[in-house]
Amino acid sequence: MKVIVAGCGFVGARAADLLHAAGHEVIGLTHSPESAARLATEKAWRTEACDISDRASVSALAAKLDAKNIDALIHCASSSRGGAETYQSVYVDGMRHLTAAFPKAFPLYTSSTSVYPQVDGETVDETSFADPDRDTGRLLRAAENIALSAGGAVARLAGIYGPGRSFILKNLLEGKAAIEGNQGQGRILNQIHADDAAAALVHLVTHRLGGIYNIVDDAQITQRQCLERLCSIFGMKLPGTREPDANRKRGWSHKRVSNSKLHATGWAPRYASYFDALRDDPDLASSILDLVQSAGESPPPRQPNILLIGLMGSGKTTVGRIVAHMIGFQIIDTDHLIVDTAGKSIPEIFATEGEAAFRQRESAALRSLLGKRGCVIATGGGIVTQPRNLAILRHLGYIVWLDADPERLARRTAANNNRPLLNGEEDPKAKLERLLTERKPLYKGISDLRIKTAELTPQETAYGVMESARVFFARRQKQESVS
Repeated sequence: MKVIVAGCGFVGARAADLLHAAGHEVIGLTHSPESAARLATEKAWRTEACDISDRASVSALAAKLDAKNIDALIHCASSSRGGAETYQSVYVDGMRHLTAAFPKAFPLYTSSTSVYPQVDGETVDETSFADPDRDTGRLLRAAENIALSAGGAVARLAGIYGPGRSFILKNLLEGKAAIEGNQGQGRILNQIHADDAAAALVHLVTHRLGGIYNIVDDAQITQRQCLERLCSIFGMKLPGTREPDANRKRGWSHKRVSNSKLHATGWAPRYASYFDALRDDPDLASSILDLVQSAGESPPPRQPNILLIGLMGSGKTTVGRIVAHMIGFQIIDTDHLIVDTAGKSIPEIFATEGEAAFRQRESAALRSLLGKRGCVIATGGGIVTQPRNLAILRHLGYIVWLDADPERLARRTAANNNRPLLNGEEDPKAKLERLLTERKPLYKGISDLRIKTAELTPQETAYGVMESARVFFARRQKQESVS
């Protein structure tokens, strides 16, 4: 198939990637030549600049591409938070121009479940009343009708989230969340992961499934239910309640959106619920934590754990056990979590799956610790090398870097066959020196305390870890009580 994707943003670019990976020819449209040029350096599929709100621009594109050879088009351009005037030009006019210029193409318009105005918590499907009272909603419906009249499809997307974009979690971590209406329960949240939304668009286009389809995951819950669970995971207090915002651009609604029709066509979401994605998407939680931590306005709380980082052989597990015993904490070793989950040793994972797969398992083990409190966590030496791990490490607690010189580390690890990174022809001491050079800036950048262990016993190191952590958390508690 030859497919136009008009709008290569959060969902559109993902859909284009999936189509290209499946062997289809993709032409991605962006509004400006600058963004088209940028995308051309990042993507394997073709990009073109086209202002779909301008008939002449679309007509010129149709002539350039030879319109009769286009099999399908997906309109998923964004209004860039504009109002009714932008909705008219981008959604309605854009859809009209595309269907007129490419009459043989199967058209798919990406709309929104906000067209359902129901407020009583009922379940809605594609046959339910969808006549919103806002101008923006009415314009969405007008664009929908253009696609349907051309024999195409409408994809009504629920609230989209994914790496770098999760308003409910970001607002909670920034202290801006609230439970809106519905007698303190809040509205029902209908959400869809961006990857699943893109997969649904590709499914509809490649199977030429006409009509209206709701694109939403399998687990609609109230704001209160979602926030209670998030607060438990991230150590936050449950936000208060407030009246619904009467000025919401697409209005306030409270309904449970059904995806049964789409399921019946053979589609199923990879992430059945938001919390499945929080667990399994390697970048969702870390990217939102990083956004909030980087903003620096109101950093999220650090959990009452102690994390030990440093090169292999630096004593993290030994010191961790001593600290845990001294203060009554649980000891957790991320390498042990990986082994337990994989059902094989670390050398076996490296041998059969490779280091990249091990790092993925390591990140998953770290994510599994979200919500843990009262733990001493001994981490693998390379855990800091994956950028996605850093924000989670900072959130999980107080971080101590155990720094030992490579010569001492080489002696400690000489008889240990469980260190696959030290296998091979390179001298172990030279390898450790190289690893330390590479990782030292990472250890330094993320640690709250660095302890040089050369002249210290494990017991002395453990005492230093314990006392520094006690002072750190006492100060944090005082600061939080004042604020």
